[in-house]
Amino acid sequence: MEADEIKGTSVRAVRLYDKSSPDHSELATLNRRGWNETEGTRGIMHTTMSGLVQILVVPVSLFVGACSLAFAEEPQIAPVKILEFAPGLSIAKEAENISGSACAIASEESYSCLLIGDEVRFARFFSLSNDGLKSGEQVFILPKEYKAGEQTKEYDETDAEGIAFADGAYYLIGSHGLNKSGKHQPSRYFLYRVTVDPVTGLAGDLGTKDIASAQVTKSGNLEKIIATTPELASYVNMVPDQEGINIEGVAIKDGQLYVGFRGPLIAGGATIGSVALDDAFRNPSASLTLLPPIKLGDGQGVRDLAAVEGGFLILTGPQRDQAGPAKVCFWKLGETSAKCHGVIKAGPDSSKPEALTLLETTDAKFQVLIMSDGANGGAPAIYDVPR
Repeated sequence: MEADEIKGTSVRAVRLYDKSSPDHSELATLNRRGWNETEGTRGIMHTTMSGLVQILVVPVSLFVGACSLAFAEEPQIAPVKILEFAPGLSIAKEAENISGSACAIASEESYSCLLIGDEVRFARFFSLSNDGLKSGEQVFILPKEYKAGEQTKEYDETDAEGIAFADGAYYLIGSHGLNKSGKHQPSRYFLYRVTVDPVTGLAGDLGTKDIASAQVTKSGNLEKIIATTPELASYVNMVPDQEGINIEGVAIKDGQLYVGFRGPLIAGGATIGSVALDDAFRNPSASLTLLPPIKLGDGQGVRDLAAVEGGFLILTGPQRDQAGPAKVCFWKLGETSAKCHGVIKAGPDSSKPEALTLLETTDAKFQVLIMSDGANGGAPAIYDVPR
């Protein structure tokens, strides 16, 4: 791949080690696979040393085995590897409110990943290191202040809920809904593009606490587009826990921006809409196409969304702002059902899995990183999702 190309949504090379073994044995190496132009996703091959997978999986199975009984009605997936940030995320509002992440390959030698917490004004680069996740620099996506007529006001948190990567840029999306008190906060209604260096995959300008990065472009068009979508218009002025608008997932595929709604649930199914990516930034009169409601389970909405080979992965969770069962579902565009696996949480029962990152695609599985809201440091863990 040429150094001036950044495509894909998965990391290039990560080594996971069993730290308890005397020789620090390698458990797995994730190596690059090729870019799939048709599907718009990149996978990475997974090779495992003979016999060592059981060393990794058995302790995790014991840790979570009792939990699987609660969701016996469908297949379950347990963490293959539980990770942590080193250094840790020292800002509590970020560490306890992780809401989205994505990764991208920049070149043979480098890759980048980005996460967001919904109660801060910055995103953070991170990488997968030998021992887990290594936190990196913050990139500010919102300034501290903005002009509202003659007044100067301060932005609240971004309430950013999802991240996707495509064609040299990360895309982040706000919830586009009222806050819990029913107030309209302008900071919640933006779609962001963060362009990154074609070699490193990082932002050259990070901005400051007062000034957003020069590499950030934001658009408020999606608020207008949603408000003029007939099926959604009646939900715009409702709070999220009363079926109000609440976007939590974003993905990009074939030039289309896909947004996944935690709420509302329409006809009892989860809601995903699409609009041309270019229109989302340039055309406030564009139309959002709603896809048929997807049956993900009683009260289950979209908590995150990722484009993969052949379709999408949906991370599900309760439509209401509460902890509860989570699933990873493989969904083909336009279908009204999906193939789901219950997620056995790496974090406490009170945590809410909200960030889904594709790491690997093989003929047998998708390997993903899941992080959670409500768990200090996000309780990051790797899962294998059977295809």
